[in-house]
Amino acid sequence: MLRFLGGAALRLLLVMLMASFTGAMLIRLAPGFSSDEQELNTGLSAQSLQTIRQARLADANIPRFYARYLGSLLHGDLGISRSLNQPVWDLLRDRLPVTLVNLGFALGVGWLIALALATAVQLSKARWLEFLADAISGAFISTPAAALALVFVLLRQPAALAAALLVFPKIYRYSQNLLRQSSEMPHVLTARARGAGPWRVLAWHVAPIALPQMIALIGVSISIGIGVLLPIEVFCDVAGIGQLAWQAAQSRDLSLLVNLTVVITFITVCATLFSDAVQRGLTRSEA
Repeated sequence: MLRFLGGAALRLLLVMLMASFTGAMLIRLAPGFSSDEQELNTGLSAQSLQTIRQARLADANIPRFYARYLGSLLHGDLGISRSLNQPVWDLLRDRLPVTLVNLGFALGVGWLIALALATAVQLSKARWLEFLADAISGAFISTPAAALALVFVLLRQPAALAAALLVFPKIYRYSQNLLRQSSEMPHVLTARARGAGPWRVLAWHVAPIALPQMIALIGVSISIGIGVLLPIEVFCDVAGIGQLAWQAAQSRDLSLLVNLTVVITFITVCATLFSDAVQRGLTRSEA
């Protein structure tokens, strides 16, 4: 167990370092990195323009910037956002809880809809209900996050609900296939042949088999939720890290973008490690 935790911690650290450095490199190579909108201000003096350009050039050397960033990080300093002129720590402290609350709501509602629909299909065995559920999930899974976000803006509905509707199709399809496979196992067929009712079969024979893999799916769904929630926050003007990342990208705010990359990578990798841990425990229990 200690070996697994040590390997997981090392993996998390390496992935975060690689992701932050790669993100900084891509930002540096993006067109217009050395330009600044403030230079368009005709009221600025030549000295002010020179100061702005020098500040940009200070971040142009990525290895030097990254070494300076890691040194500051070891002292608990995340740097200053050039575009918003605020400490990055303060921005994350204000914005991250908003995103985490929306993410929790989206995952909770998404899981609720997916499990309710998968359970209804499994219990009813009605072809029309399965067709309807597949059609609904297929419609949402093929809908771009930006398009659904614009609809919710017009309807003045919560942005987190839009994210939930994009999360649920992937959970539903996996859950429905898992319940179907579990219901076809020999001991389940035997219980059904002996006269056990649908609810008893589901609760006592199907659910115990599917539950460990459902728990492992939670980690994957967190990554899915982040992927759909961030663009929705931008279009719905939600004050989360999605909107913050968009603002930072527009102004090419290197310090802020690198820290946002670290935060998102941390959440995603931790979710993946959780899924791996559950799968590892499942494999050991079966052995």
